[in-house]
Amino acid sequence: MKKHLAIIPSYKPTETLLDVVKGLQRYDYQLIVVNDGSGPNYEQIFDRLPEEVIYLKYDLNQGKGFALKHGFSYIAEHFKEKSTIVTLDSDGQHKVDDAYKITLECDNRRNTIVIGSRQFDKGTPLRSRFGNFLGRATFSLTTHHHLYDTQTGLRAFPSTLLELLINTSGDRYEYETNVLLAAVRYKIKIKEVKIATIYIEDNSGSHYQTLRDTARIFKEILKFSASSLIGFLIDFSIYSLLTLLKVDWVYWLIASNIIARIISASVNFALNYKIVFHSEANLGKAVVKYIVLAIFILGCNTLLLWLLVKRAHVNEFGAKIIVEAIMFSMSWLVQRLFVFRKRKK
Repeated sequence: MKKHLAIIPSYKPTETLLDVVKGLQRYDYQLIVVNDGSGPNYEQIFDRLPEEVIYLKYDLNQGKGFALKHGFSYIAEHFKEKSTIVTLDSDGQHKVDDAYKITLECDNRRNTIVIGSRQFDKGTPLRSRFGNFLGRATFSLTTHHHLYDTQTGLRAFPSTLLELLINTSGDRYEYETNVLLAAVRYKIKIKEVKIATIYIEDNSGSHYQTLRDTARIFKEILKFSASSLIGFLIDFSIYSLLTLLKVDWVYWLIASNIIARIISASVNFALNYKIVFHSEANLGKAVVKYIVLAIFILGCNTLLLWLLVKRAHVNEFGAKIIVEAIMFSMSWLVQRLFVFRKRKK
């Protein structure tokens, strides 16, 4: 068996696909091309693939993530020896030399995903710069891991990660981001290697729709933000009502904050368990973990609130908003990695 495998998902390709295949053959890859429901008008291109290329197809367009998982599943079923698997696009935006470079880098590392990192400058199409900036910032905020290019399609994986790659959720462009999130969750190293940045005709051939697909990619993050907003509104409303009572007790500020947090945390847990993370964790264990998290965040929250109001003399309501904003990122990260962590299949 060849040591290196390459999966090329392809939807409505141009003849550039044939050039990519020809270039990869120089490096002795076993190539797997997945026709992601391109339709009969594109059969003339796929029919010209060399005989030694494994060609997979299905009738309806399912999305890039589905195509990649289709290729990974084929490898898991038909190739039993360990190998390195590289994925790249069919539109010529990845140099074959770069694909081979990250493949070799993956060969030399254990339990590591190697990704080709493009460099974005003023010559990069605006929608690509915007999409990558948003992806980079959000990924960094929510995982505390910095990657320069979270949306690159040029990636190399050890075949030992096949089960994870097949079981990661997402059928479209969000799948590739979910793979990175899964890698962080399971402490799999991610290595970035600089590659050439190529945009053909201002990236007009890309099927990536910036706003729609970016929203899909960060759907879980957006849902978490929505549930956090609901929790904050409940928390802030109860806190404000209790504070306005002006009870003559030195610890009333702290008591108001604790009462508001207990009520809002209960609502927040229910939303995150069922809707945001679709958790498979045991409910009892998740409740215990969430209580531990809630107590920790409540302690930090109350201490910061006390310092801002009593020491920095910030308005009680303004201080509450500042503290909640600070605690948002910490809460997201701990809930994803600790409370509602999905079982590794």
